Amino acid sequence: MKIIDINDSERDCKSAILDPDYPGFMKVQFKRHHEWMTIDEFLNKNPNLKKLTNKASIPAQDVAGIVSSSGSNFLRDSSQKWSENCYAEFFVWISRGKGEGQKRTVTRNGPNILHINKEWDVKPNKSSQYVISHNIHEVIARDNTLPEEDMKQYEKKAEKLRKYRERKPEPNQYNPKKKKKLPF
Repeated sequence: MKIIDINDSERDCKSAILDPDYPGFMKVQFKRHHEWMTIDEFLNKNPNLKKLTNKASIPAQDVAGIVSSSGSNFLRDSSQKWSENCYAEFFVWISRGKGEGQKRTVTRNGPNILHINKEWDVKPNKSSQYVISHNIHEVIARDNTLPEEDMKQYEKKAEKLRKYRERKPEPNQYNPKKKKKLPF
């Protein structure tokens, strides 16, 4: 079969298949070597071979987000609109916040929820960030989060600053001897 390769040259190849080890890539086998092309790149160069890509089998892209809520065996991100079960068999990794370092396999998903293969050891919360990918191997917790008490202090300071900024300004009178002290 003839294809246009990554160098825009027309060449004979033995086969071109969706690579099961590298989701989102086509593996093109030539006489003595293989080349990998993203599915989009393959289709742009070889639109007549669309049947080889079988669009239904193109995997979902890796994604990172913030946890909206979670339960013992699920994680929800209300900002997402995923296709049904597009992340089945992917890994989900808690990359920051409460529950950091945990990795689970997604068994199924809905528009904004991931169901996992086993319960969380530490249930993630709104301070948690996650990554969904096929390519998550050994994970290490790095304590990339502030302790709850530190977070409360920063939130109080932020609230004082917000209130300070929202108040009406005093009349503009310059007095170099009188320095105004901020309330925080």
